[in-house]
Amino acid sequence: MTFDLRVLEFEEVRSLLAEKCVCGLGRHRVAEMTPMADAATLADAVAVTREMMDLMAARNAPPIGDLRDVSESLARVAPARATLDPEELLHLKDFLETAGRLRAFFAAHADDAPNLHQLSQPLHHAPALVRSIDEKIAPNAIVRDTASIELRAIRSDILGTEGRIQKDLQKMVRQFTDSGVLQDDFFTLRNNRYVLPVKSDARGRIKGIIHDSSNSGETVFIEPFETLEQTNHLAELRMREREEVYRILLQVANHVRDELNVLHYDTEILADLDFINAKARFGEAHRCAFPSLTGSDRPLSLVDAHHPLLFAHAPAQSQPLNLALNCDDRVLIVTGPNAGGKTTALKTVGLIILMVQSAVPVPASSRSHMPVFSHVLADIGDEQSILTGVSTFSAHMRRMASILDQAEAQSLVLLDELGTATDPGEGTALAVAMLESLALRGSITLATTHLGSMKTWAHTFTGARNASFRLSERDHRPTFRLTLDMPGISEALIIAEQVGLPESIIRRARELIMPGDGDATGLLLSLQAKETELASRIDDVEAQQADLHERGLAMVRLEAQLRDEKRTMRKSLLASHETMLREERAKIESMIAHLPSKRSLQEAKAAVEQGMQTVARDRADLTVETDNAASGEVTIGARVRLKQVNDEGEVMEINTRRGTARVALRNSVMEVRVSDIILLAPARRPGAQRKPDEPSRIAVSYRRPENVNVSLDLHGRRVDEALEMVDKHIDNALAGGLGWVRLIHGQGSGALRRAIHEHLRVNPIVKDCRPGAPNEGAGAVTIVEFR
Repeated sequence: MTFDLRVLEFEEVRSLLAEKCVCGLGRHRVAEMTPMADAATLADAVAVTREMMDLMAARNAPPIGDLRDVSESLARVAPARATLDPEELLHLKDFLETAGRLRAFFAAHADDAPNLHQLSQPLHHAPALVRSIDEKIAPNAIVRDTASIELRAIRSDILGTEGRIQKDLQKMVRQFTDSGVLQDDFFTLRNNRYVLPVKSDARGRIKGIIHDSSNSGETVFIEPFETLEQTNHLAELRMREREEVYRILLQVANHVRDELNVLHYDTEILADLDFINAKARFGEAHRCAFPSLTGSDRPLSLVDAHHPLLFAHAPAQSQPLNLALNCDDRVLIVTGPNAGGKTTALKTVGLIILMVQSAVPVPASSRSHMPVFSHVLADIGDEQSILTGVSTFSAHMRRMASILDQAEAQSLVLLDELGTATDPGEGTALAVAMLESLALRGSITLATTHLGSMKTWAHTFTGARNASFRLSERDHRPTFRLTLDMPGISEALIIAEQVGLPESIIRRARELIMPGDGDATGLLLSLQAKETELASRIDDVEAQQADLHERGLAMVRLEAQLRDEKRTMRKSLLASHETMLREERAKIESMIAHLPSKRSLQEAKAAVEQGMQTVARDRADLTVETDNAASGEVTIGARVRLKQVNDEGEVMEINTRRGTARVALRNSVMEVRVSDIILLAPARRPGAQRKPDEPSRIAVSYRRPENVNVSLDLHGRRVDEALEMVDKHIDNALAGGLGWVRLIHGQGSGALRRAIHEHLRVNPIVKDCRPGAPNEGAGAVTIVEFR
């Protein structure tokens, strides 16, 4: 198992991850990080990192910010009678409290992050030890007065003694300041003794012990004999205080030693969590994802893959790489102009695979997939050493010898400028021989070259393919777009012209190009032009298809909007007529109450009947909705409305004996009594013609799918297949008038669920997508609501 980490700049990835760690525990894990070749181990590591990324995406970042690296403190406290200073004990307390918070956090998110929950549950936050540290050590890293009765008494004596000394000294300051004996009107400390700043020429005026003098010699610092005894007593008290503090710290240290095994175990778990959290933070910061891990029977496919280091430092300048190999592909020959992206493509593929096999998310689409490689071997860059006398060609051959010695079926080999630095004929022969050897072993090899013969070989050798980068036809700048199955052109003369080589040199070089080379270049240019034209046409067709799809969805939305507006209008009008009816009834009551005579009663009755007839007629028009053309007998083919379901359809069959009819509705066929049918339009007679003055009509219909199911089962589907099924199911649901659907994808590794969520976030029809509630299937399903 060999991985060329240095050549592919894996150490730079470690540096980026180390910046995301909270403390030294995670940084130590980053420094030890190497790619994994065991598929099961790698799958577990990827799953736990994905869980952390999902929690962060849901704004549920773990409470790990206060984590401390206490590994050195634990090593120092291990010997008997060793102690930790108060600040170290506070760090240990923070460490244990963080362990407790993380254990509780992942327990609360066990359904969403089962692997993280399993990893964190053995954490032991030692509450008794935390309580002991808290009782003994104050937040300012001082042993508390209340840590023991003896310490409280000693410190009380210290305060009293200091107060008396300072009072006596203050009195002496007032006494000697006015007489000019003191240099300043205050007392100070020297060698932990209270002293007065006395002028050198007045030192005899104050009896005492000289402890120090100023740099200029003009001031001496004298401890007066009057305070000497009290200061000696103070020194004795401070010594007793230190002894008591040591006894208390030793007591706490003994408690730490009792928990040492648990603390070491916690350290390992928290180092893993800091490391996993750093990988997830890196992924969140750079919009990274994990490709699907596949078996050796699935080919390598990278979608919108960026070079991780370039993308991290300058995302706007980074260009995506799309590479899809077939199952039988063993060699990919990449050609094209210098500075066109060939070497960067090799490094992108190599570094992404190293990162994924280290369970680090990468800047590539989750639609990518890759097998697990046992070796990643690379020969990239100039290994020439003047000091050792090794030529460029010799260095490359030595490296190739090492690669050929290690490569096997599950190896990825990356070779830059293969066959160069020697005679082109011999270089091509060696290159072909080495590539054929690697292909026969089952290794996957990506090689860049400028040798034309290599392109021809790739076109004819089974298991080999050409690929190329090219310059833009408009401004001759690199496109950084890889085109498969198309050999490239080095474009040496164009690049030389761009960097300022004299025009006369360029012109002479064109004259010297061999005819055969010129014909081959012309052919490649012609093929590239045709390929570009075909790609443009494909883009146009895809754009048209997308436009038609959007128009169809717009029609569905418009139909739903009109249906809602019609329903709202009908409700509004019915409510209005109900109001009118209540008003008419109120008028009746008012008129009856004020009737003066029988004649007046008859007039009022006639007026009321006229008003009621108007309301009833309007209400009947709203309810029945008949028109002038809808009179006549119900026959086969007639357009009718069913009273019970208030829906329209067409008469398919009439049973005169039973007095029933079969009516085709939108999504079903119903058999109803003829008396329950309202005729809207009679059937057109066979051979009936339009009237000359009747305008022509073009019927446009949007057929609704029948029996649309809310749920779609995606178990066992590949990501690309599942996404296609999701799009089709949403279209059918919208056409069928549904407002939401349920996508059943299961729990699994979560890859399918994440791909679906990522896909739906950019769908303009989707209003919201969320995991199911516990009664809907929880995390095994996704509920999609439409706008």
